Amino acid sequence: MRASVFVVFTLILTMSCNSDHAKKKENVADGGKKIDLKEFPADKITVINKECTSIDLISLRKGLNVSMSFDNPQAIAIILSFITDEAGNLTNLCLPDAHLVFQKNGEVIQDLDLYYQNTCNAMVFMDKAGKQIGANKISKEGMDFFNNFLKNKAAQDTMGRGK
Repeated sequence: MRASVFVVFTLILTMSCNSDHAKKKENVADGGKKIDLKEFPADKITVINKECTSIDLISLRKGLNVSMSFDNPQAIAIILSFITDEAGNLTNLCLPDAHLVFQKNGEVIQDLDLYYQNTCNAMVFMDKAGKQIGANKISKEGMDFFNNFLKNKAAQDTMGRGK
C-alpha cells in the first residue's frame, strides 16, 4: 500500500514539474507570459472622444526624444479611431513605445501606454494611480501611424545632427 501511494505521489509530482516546464517553454517561445486585460469599454471611449480637447503623444523609446500634440477635433477623432473593440495583445516582456495623454481644457482625463513592437499590440488605459485597467488592440492604420511618426522623427533628428 505504501509503495503504491509513493508511486502515485511520484507520478503526480513528475507530471506537475513537466507541465510547469512546458508552460515556461511556451512563455519564452511566444514572447512572454500573456497579460490578460479586458478591452476598455466602447462607451467610455466615446465619452473621451466627446470631451477631449487635446492629445499629447510622447515617445518612450530610448534615444528618441519626440513628442507631438493634437488639438484639432478631427485629429483627435482619428487618433481615437485607431482603438479597436478587441482586447490588446500584451505580455510581461512588452515595453511601452509611447504614452498618450488625453486632456479636456488642460486637465488630464485619460492616460494610455502604447505597445506596438514585436508581438505586442495594445493601447493600455491607465487609472489615476497608474494601474492598467483595460487594453485594446491598435488598428493596422494606427500601427502604421505610430511607426511612421517615430520613424520620421528619428530620421529628422539624425539629419538635423549631420548639418
